Amino acid sequence: MIDLFLAPGRYIQEKGIATRVGELVSSFGKKPLVLADRIVYSEVGEVLSHSLSKENLVPTFGEFQGECSTKEIERITKLLKKKRIDVVIGCGGGKAIDVAKVAAYNTGLPVITFPTSAATCAGWSFIAPLYTEEGVYLKTLDLKRSPDLALVDPEIIARAPLRLLSAGMGDALAKWYEGRSVTEGREKDFTTQLALDLAKKSCNLVKEIGPKVKQDVERKCCTREVEEIIEVNILLTGLISGLGKGRCRSLAAHALNYGMTHLKETRGALHGERVAFGVIMQLILERRDENEMERLLLLYSALGLPLTLRKLGLSTNGKKLSRLVKEICKKESRIHKLPFPVNESSVQEALLKADEWGRKIENKGV
Repeated sequence: MIDLFLAPGRYIQEKGIATRVGELVSSFGKKPLVLADRIVYSEVGEVLSHSLSKENLVPTFGEFQGECSTKEIERITKLLKKKRIDVVIGCGGGKAIDVAKVAAYNTGLPVITFPTSAATCAGWSFIAPLYTEEGVYLKTLDLKRSPDLALVDPEIIARAPLRLLSAGMGDALAKWYEGRSVTEGREKDFTTQLALDLAKKSCNLVKEIGPKVKQDVERKCCTREVEEIIEVNILLTGLISGLGKGRCRSLAAHALNYGMTHLKETRGALHGERVAFGVIMQLILERRDENEMERLLLLYSALGLPLTLRKLGLSTNGKKLSRLVKEICKKESRIHKLPFPVNESSVQEALLKADEWGRKIENKGV
């Protein structure tokens, strides 16, 4: 039996696609809701409004209020019913898009995603992490379907803060390091192996052109390499998840990410930034070759990713670190999918060693 979520109904990545949103949305409905926060709306609201009006669509603009929480999902779901919306457009970052997906799923409406950053694969994926209103991770919702249409304008994404694109590269790298570990020593069916092959290819591509992409975006240039990394961050990472499904899942790196949402001090770090540091922690737990860890940290430095706990907002001393370790190691944590047992002591040791490695790279000024 094969049960796959391979992609949205359609994925279009094209410079200037924002001007065609109305044309592409019109086949789904006539009364769209555009969900975006104020910053995103100030960047793309005018071009989207003009594009929709050209097709005689009557949009409602809803302001996303910051978290993919039950309260926010319920608020948007009620708005869809009140305004008799017939298609939902999730616009912006991962959490705004996730709220749009869940609200559309709850009401049986088609959903179109228009990511304005490539920090995650939310614009593609069939899942939505659910948080409290304060930003604490609760669980991941399986929506049973991907978006109907994903529209990606690389010029808009290239104008977003570089930190977002770098975080997306950190998340893409983790697909290989986590997938490699969870499937190691196990028999792999065709789709799992295909997911791993794509994860390896994505990892290699980030290593090969990621530093150049960072420089291109710093120069406000949307080059071919920038477009390729956007494809990696959004399309390929989503495809890897769809192919691998439960057989090629996230591990210790994502356990660290979700654990950090429980600490106010580390909520300011991005998903991909926390995951990237979590990969180093995982490599230490696995007792991988130290040269591999050093090369990866040097890459992080070239991409502008945080190398230390301090850069993620956390001190290496005190109760906060102990609390983080407890969250990482709780019974339902993904870290226990590693092919060997871990405990609070080994995890704390790995975190501190990862921080030590990161500080060494920082001190070299690479």
